[in-house]
Amino acid sequence: MWYGLPANFEEGVGKDPAPMRVLLMSLIPLICLYCILEPKRIIALIRSASPLLGIVCLCVFLSISLSVNVGSSLRSFLAVALLTVGPIFYRARYGSVETFEGLAKFAIAAAFINILYTAAFPQFAVMRGSYAGMVKGAFYHKNMLGQFSTTNFILLLPFKSGPRLRYFDLLRWTAMLLYLILIVLAKSSTAVVLLSIGVAVFYGMNVVQRFPGRLFRSFVVLLGFALLGFLVSVALMGVAQAVAESFGKDLTLSGRTNVWEQLLPLISERPLSGWGFALFRQPEIMEQYVRLTWDAQSTHNTYIELALNMGIPATVIWTSFVVTRLLGKMTSSPANQLVAIARRKEIVIILLILIGAFTEAGMMLAPFILWPHTVIALSGLGPEFASRFRKPTQIGKQHASG
Repeated sequence: MWYGLPANFEEGVGKDPAPMRVLLMSLIPLICLYCILEPKRIIALIRSASPLLGIVCLCVFLSISLSVNVGSSLRSFLAVALLTVGPIFYRARYGSVETFEGLAKFAIAAAFINILYTAAFPQFAVMRGSYAGMVKGAFYHKNMLGQFSTTNFILLLPFKSGPRLRYFDLLRWTAMLLYLILIVLAKSSTAVVLLSIGVAVFYGMNVVQRFPGRLFRSFVVLLGFALLGFLVSVALMGVAQAVAESFGKDLTLSGRTNVWEQLLPLISERPLSGWGFALFRQPEIMEQYVRLTWDAQSTHNTYIELALNMGIPATVIWTSFVVTRLLGKMTSSPANQLVAIARRKEIVIILLILIGAFTEAGMMLAPFILWPHTVIALSGLGPEFASRFRKPTQIGKQHASG
């Protein structure tokens, strides 16, 4: 989120990246301090990493070395690395339950911030030009606000229900209502569809986790994917069309196919290493290779963007890792109820990122607002990892974290 972003892209008003760079650089001494204080945890974390991630890292370094603009790729890699290491360390230290509780508190604060920002600075928060009347809040684009609101709505679904209503529960439900309002004000049809899918998967996985046997759960998950595919291709597309029409849009992807037609041939020119890590996230590169009647500053497809940036093999390996991790989480059934609820939220976040990546750029391996959420959700650390390095007294207090 950012103060003072342009509300009309056609004016060509840029933004000063210096404040965000300072915030990112401030993470370096904190990460170094953590490594000094927790060396054993860091070593165990590296040993537990998937081999696929090591291969992806090698491919990223190869793409950087062969990048058309090495400096730009290096800066982008540093930004992604800093936004990756911090959430991973936090998850390794406190476990999934406490990490998601922290994200929920951030989500509550962000909901009120965006509402207050929109009321205080409508000249920045409400878009103009071709997007006139659509609210983007404190974000760069209204689609970012929609995706952020959808994910945080899922995060705020209750961990547990008690007989007494707490003040935190009131804040949580109020924030969820505000996120629904923000989605409507943003007029993001994609966010509405993703929210429907996310809520259905969240409560559907509650049923799947109760089935005995991992093999049977795997069969149920595969059957669920087949059913979801049928609903998306038949019923859900009709719902999506109705939602889009209610926002004054259609399902022609807002000219995205015209962008993809010009980008796909570029992949075949450098299929192995790509053009350079994060290179096609730069507006000047898009202006050089994409010719349209309107200014296309994004690939509008994360998978195409990844293939352009680091090559087809790395994109396939990375996507395979994400899908494999998703299936592994969907077929697991944690005994602890709080860990099981956190696992369902991980599943929904990964699934929404995979689906949203088809029509939006920068959803993975990019300094995007939801990248820390994705990193935490993709983590394969079990409940025992966070408690492995704790003292016995700490384990007794935090046995529910995973």
